[in-house]
Amino acid sequence: MNRFLKESKLHSIKTILKPWQIVPASLAVLLLFLGCLSVEPWVRGQALQPSQASQNGSTGLIQQSPSILQEVPLTGSQAPDGPIYLPLITKGGSVGPIPTPTPAWTPGPIISSGDWAQLSRDPQRTGFSPGDIATPWHVKWIWNGPSGGGDAGPAPDHLALPQDVQPITGNGYLYLGHSDGFVRAISEAVGTIVWTSHNLGAPVENTGAFDPDTSSVYFGSKNGKFYQLDSATGVQKRVVDLRGELTMAPLLAGDTIYIGSSIRAGGGAPSLYSGGTIYALDKTNLVQRWSYDAGAGLVASPSYSSTHGGLVILLAEDKSVHAIQAGTGTRLWRVTVNGDHDPKRRTVFADTYPVVSEINDLVIVRSYLDWNKMWSPNGGAPATVSEIRTYLAQNPQLQSFFVLNLADGSQKYVAPVMIGAIGNGGDFMSGPPQAVVKRLADGSDVAYVLWRTRQACLDSNCDGRGDTTFGEMDLSTGNIRFIQDQRTAGAMRVITDEQSPLSMSGSMLFYAHWMMLGDMRIIDRSPGLGGSFQNPIKTEPLKPVSDTLSAGTCSGRSNHACPVGMSPPCDTYQIAPGFYIYYSNQCIYDQFWTTPVRNAVIHNQTIYYKGMDGAIIAVGP
Repeated sequence: MNRFLKESKLHSIKTILKPWQIVPASLAVLLLFLGCLSVEPWVRGQALQPSQASQNGSTGLIQQSPSILQEVPLTGSQAPDGPIYLPLITKGGSVGPIPTPTPAWTPGPIISSGDWAQLSRDPQRTGFSPGDIATPWHVKWIWNGPSGGGDAGPAPDHLALPQDVQPITGNGYLYLGHSDGFVRAISEAVGTIVWTSHNLGAPVENTGAFDPDTSSVYFGSKNGKFYQLDSATGVQKRVVDLRGELTMAPLLAGDTIYIGSSIRAGGGAPSLYSGGTIYALDKTNLVQRWSYDAGAGLVASPSYSSTHGGLVILLAEDKSVHAIQAGTGTRLWRVTVNGDHDPKRRTVFADTYPVVSEINDLVIVRSYLDWNKMWSPNGGAPATVSEIRTYLAQNPQLQSFFVLNLADGSQKYVAPVMIGAIGNGGDFMSGPPQAVVKRLADGSDVAYVLWRTRQACLDSNCDGRGDTTFGEMDLSTGNIRFIQDQRTAGAMRVITDEQSPLSMSGSMLFYAHWMMLGDMRIIDRSPGLGGSFQNPIKTEPLKPVSDTLSAGTCSGRSNHACPVGMSPPCDTYQIAPGFYIYYSNQCIYDQFWTTPVRNAVIHNQTIYYKGMDGAIIAVGP
């Protein structure tokens, strides 16, 4: 792989308080004592003049939203009707007496609305959107991409977005945060910036959440503060200080939003964080309902299941998986899974999230494994599902794909999925990609995965890098059927140390690789297919999106579409006819490298692909 990785430096933004925003300590203490600390605005923000700050992709002035409107104490007097119960949680997550459920809490939905409203679309993090996207496609717009929007390299004011940021949709906008501390709203229709928030005072390094009921978007920042912004204007409604660092994406389910905060460990500790607490907040006013001490750092984003009275599934950095009652914060179960600490980031569950299948009453968990484990066994993974399962059962240190029963956390079966991720030079720079869970017409769920099998090797000198392909997993049994992977057609670049995130829309599968967005459509999954690599579930290639098309090639190109095979610079891989972001001979994925760990977003018949450099391209009919 021809990549020269550059490590981006995040610069914290200093917040300067105005004199009228400073409340004397003695007065604050007195107000707290009297129980009268109000959630009414401290400062009524005045509309600011439009900013001329550099915002590539916008054709006009940028409306920068007003500053803080409300700050909510961690626990306060403006609670919902009825008491708020705080479960007695001790270090390690052990639980005291079970509290009565908060009367205001209501369970979340089984699936979300049509919006891609939070990380991987819905509270279960399925990564699946119903319905195929009509064809033919064209490029609707590109934001934060080529200079002038035409055939060129990146613009001078290019924003290299953090790798964990995924756009979310709502109100006709895309919302995304950035390490510069701003949240931006982009028009889905034309790809220009509609508003830019007040600076949140610290980097925003993960995905947000959109709620239509409150017309709000929610984002966490590295300074421990969690923000509720008006989704139409970016005006800040409320903020709560959870202390520590907020690095996970929030989880929105029903009338509650869940967010975790972590405390940094010392430099010599194997884990980056020494502790973490997840908070359940009323989505209307950010008043705390309960908190849960996980006993370890919280980096992965949680997921939700409406089964068993409502569960929040949480991954902690001591390799533990927790199921917490969503209404009370009481722990139902806690189990530990196999995993390694990333030697550079000192995390086990960075970039990942649990994926829930409610029909099968299970949750899928992926954990980080060391790069060297990719090479076992010699010659690539075993050839069949049964052989892979036997090998993993005999070598549990190589397991990184866990299917757990939601009722008690027990392992449902040994999943025949071996380690793969994005890596280079002896190091995996990401965790393994998560499964996509799709609801079929008969009401059952299946998972689409990247898996490894010796049958997928295209030559006799196969090793652990060359044995990856696509599969459809029967979640009731763990059996995997082969899927025609279209790698020889130039629609998919499938290599074990380049395994990248998946998402789906109907029968269309999208693969967000660092060089390209690969895509294909499943056209025949008859029962007689999928038993071998030579007799797979049938697919057809769609139109991939190349990050960069070499300048001087594709004379017939128009509107970022190339009707012939595409040649990217700095690499010999040939990409099928499709679309491109940049037209340049620069190695852009080396110059602006961030590890691609977020799947493509699908909403309103449009695919939104965030390239690894931070550009977002919208493609659809």
